[in-house]
Amino acid sequence: MKITIEELAESKIAYFRNVGEYGEEHNKELMESFKQWAQLNALFEDSPIFAIPQDNPEVTPKEECRYDVCVMIPNDFHVAKPAQSGTLPGGKYAVFLLDHTKEAVSEFWGNIFSEIAKNHLSIRQQPIIERYTSQMIDNHLCEILVPIQ
Repeated sequence: MKITIEELAESKIAYFRNVGEYGEEHNKELMESFKQWAQLNALFEDSPIFAIPQDNPEVTPKEECRYDVCVMIPNDFHVAKPAQSGTLPGGKYAVFLLDHTKEAVSEFWGNIFSEIAKNHLSIRQQPIIERYTSQMIDNHLCEILVPIQ
């Protein structure tokens, strides 16, 4: 796996949240409704969309798992319902580009910890983030950002 390292600045975000079991059906529904909202608010063209599973389903009961879909916004942007506002944590991330398929994502999760160790990196205690641009979506790609020390 090819890794690049990127530093993200802490940023204000607008997001939609789903609470419940993680799964392709719920995540896809949330992503589609968020993309419509972002396009209506002229936010999707200039900024990538981030998907953030907030909880570890091995620790958090599945019905309490939070999954956010968000976009960076200017500090003076008024966030209208149904979106909420929040903060995307800044810091250093190991970035992996992969095909946005069930198989590729599954393979990524099966290898991520050995890849991090092999590259002498250590993970920070923050959520792992998925990042999508409109060009990536058109080409069935995504990036996974792993927070590192």
